[in-house]
Amino acid sequence: MPQTQQPAHQSSPSTRDIAYCMDALIPGFYAWWGNSVVRLGGCKAEPSYPGTIHDSWGIAIVLPGYQIFTTYQGCYDP
Repeated sequence: MPQTQQPAHQSSPSTRDIAYCMDALIPGFYAWWGNSVVRLGGCKAEPSYPGTIHDSWGIAIVLPGYQIFTTYQGCYDP
C-alpha cells in the first residue's frame, strides 16, 4: 500500500496567510508555532492561493524593498 507524505503540521488559514505574505514579499513580521501565529502587517491570502508552510515553527521579517529574513527554508507548494 503506497504511503502519502504528511505535512509537518496541519495547515490553518492563519499559516496559509503567512505563506502568501512571504511568497508575495508583503512587508510585515510573521511568527508561527503550530497553529498559533503572530502577524504584524501583511494581508489575507487570495482565495485561490494554494500555498502553505510545512514547518511547525518559524519567524520571518519582510521589509519594504523586497528584503526577507526568515528561518523558513522550505517551499510554499501544497
